Amino acid sequence: MWSLFKAGKYAGRSVPQILFMDPDYFFWAVERKIFQGRLAAQAAELSWKARHIKIPKPDPENWCVEYFFTPENKFSWYQFVEPERPGHVGSSITRRSKHIDMSVVRGACRYDKRGYKRFVKTMKRHLFGKSATRMTAESCEEFFDDRDNFGSGI
Repeated sequence: MWSLFKAGKYAGRSVPQILFMDPDYFFWAVERKIFQGRLAAQAAELSWKARHIKIPKPDPENWCVEYFFTPENKFSWYQFVEPERPGHVGSSITRRSKHIDMSVVRGACRYDKRGYKRFVKTMKRHLFGKSATRMTAESCEEFFDDRDNFGSGI
């Protein structure tokens, strides 16, 4: 059972729902230790899971995520590529990881709300089939409760 935020603009929302609604805020709040008590434990668990989302392919270990950023380190998009594929050549900055990492946007630029909107849209398209998928409290919680959605180490 996920705890609900008691105050502020996210009052009545669970931590998984906040993570999908505003990942930038979520990672900022984790860094600043805003979450207390049971919420802190849940946020720590979600922070790990959000960095280790399994690539939605039949053989996820044979793929990696290539993230694209503008020269100003603003997030653009990501795609799945085979690890042997040469890195992108061009004006975009790229990074790769073995899992979908929701913290990558904040890691590149401390405040990129537009980039996070693009990231979540791309993620919803890859994980749920449509970028316009509405993430209800129930669907956010179900996603983060399913251990099969995450890489090893849980």
